[in-house]
This record gives sequence, C-alpha cells and structure tokens, in this order.
Amino acid sequence: MTGLLRGLRRAGQPGDRASIIALAAYALAVAVAVALPSVRRLAAPRGQAGPGYPPSGPFTSAPVTIDELVTAPQFTTSQAERSAHVARSWQRVGGVGVNVVTVNPRPDHVNVVLGLAQGTVLSRGRFGRETFGSMVRRFKPRVAINGTYFHLRTNAPVGALVMEGRLIYDGLSSAVLTVGENGRCRIEYHRSKFGRDFGWAGTIRTAIGAGPMLLRNGRVALTPRDEGFGDPSLFAQARRSALGVTEEGKLLLVTVHTPITLNKLAYIMLRLGSVDAMALDGGSSSALYSNGQFITKPGRKLTNLILVYD
Repeated sequence: MTGLLRGLRRAGQPGDRASIIALAAYALAVAVAVALPSVRRLAAPRGQAGPGYPPSGPFTSAPVTIDELVTAPQFTTSQAERSAHVARSWQRVGGVGVNVVTVNPRPDHVNVVLGLAQGTVLSRGRFGRETFGSMVRRFKPRVAINGTYFHLRTNAPVGALVMEGRLIYDGLSSAVLTVGENGRCRIEYHRSKFGRDFGWAGTIRTAIGAGPMLLRNGRVALTPRDEGFGDPSLFAQARRSALGVTEEGKLLLVTVHTPITLNKLAYIMLRLGSVDAMALDGGSSSALYSNGQFITKPGRKLTNLILVYD
C-alpha cells in the first residue's frame, strides 16, 4: 500500500502512469477477494443450514434440538434385565474368539441410534471426544459399539451420519448402515458422498458410514483400495469391529480382540450368517458394551457410537 501511495504522488510522470494503474487494479482485486466471503454471509438467507445440513425433510430436527441430543439420551432402556430382542454370545470362528451381539431391530420399542461425544456442537460443525465408559453411562443403552473413523486431531468423522432423520455430516465412506422407520437395517455400498447420491430423507432415521464393505449379497466383497481406503494400518492385522445384517433382518454387532486382517474379518462375518457386512473403526477404537458389561474396551477416547435401546 505504501508503494501505491508513492506511485500516486508521482502521477504526473508519464512513465509511471501504467505502473500506477496496475497497482491500483491489484489493490482493488485484493479488497474484493477479502470482502467477498463477508458479503456472501450477509446475503445468505436467515436460518440457512450450515455445512452438512441438507434441506429439511419430514423427519428432520432443528440443529439446536440435535445438539441437545448429544448430551442427553434419546431413549431409555425399558427393562433392567436381559431383553428377548438382544442376545450376546462368544463364539470361536476360524480359530478366533468372536464377540457377537444379535439385535432384532423390528419391534417398535427397539431403537438403533447414534451417540455423539460431549463437546460436539453440530450447529457449529464441532465434534468432541469422550471415554467409552463415560458415553455408556451417559446414554444408558442396552448395547453400544464404536462407530465410524475420525480424525485424531479435529475429531471430524469420516463416514456419513444421519441422526433423527437429519443428515448431520456427509462423509466419504463407501459402506453405510441405514435404519428405516420400520426398524429395517440395511448395509449398502455408495460410490460417493452419502447425502449426494442417496434419497435418505423421509425414509432413514439413523445412518452411519464406515467401511470397507466386507460382504455383499452373501458373498465376500472386499475391495478397500477401490473404495478409497489407503491407510496402511487398515491392511495390517488389528483388533476389529464390524456390523452385519442377516437374511432375517437381524443386526450383528461384532468385535474381535485377536489382531486379524480384513479378509479374515469378512469370512468371520459370513460364517456368522451375515448377508451384508461392513467394517467399523478398529484397533484402539474397537469397543463393545452389552447389558451392563464392557466386553471390548478401547484404548482411546471416541467421538461416536452406535447405540441400541429396547
């Protein structure tokens, strides 16, 4: 700017006029670039949804209401004792011990929902992190398992998240668990962002994206690199968490403490009776709770869980 003023003082010199015009044009361009974002914010309609928030659908909730659900349970578990709709077992599959929780999600009082860590403010796009034990004690579910991957610095999730019928985060994951109004659970493959290529509004109450896909239509369908997964740690042996849906529509929540490969996990899910299955975040994030017992304890704080109430 100082150089521009000096140039203006020498405006009477013909040789400097071209330089002065160029400097003035440059200064004007910089001013416009700085001011444009503020102008856009002022011009935006009041109440417009922030990043990740699509137009309202029949089951959507206001962002403030969604934020309240982060710190308060969405539902309550109706019975203190074990439920007929939730069964837990330990099985040896392919020489590996496997923890399995089988849920029948179809009865009206059974709900499969998301739980988000304290410190999350969805209306501001901020995600917190919390210990698994603290989240379980706060939400008081029948069953809880860790959910999608997240950035270790920002806590931002990788997969898509739908909560109370609202797309609260449009992730890049290829595999998505969806839960419809009638309790129907499905695991589906998506080639791009969940909210951009799937008509979820009005049909989906809960969804969480992770991956990679393990099974599709009763067959092993493991192509993580084609789905965009490239982290070397994903391909190494590690503790695993996974979701599966059986032919009868039951939801399987699975953890394996013994470090195994994704290929081994896929065959385990097939042997357990899954038709479609996907991996969840694993390693130090692997976590499972069922009916008062912490079965798999994670080695780090988490940002999101899949919760089951009955």
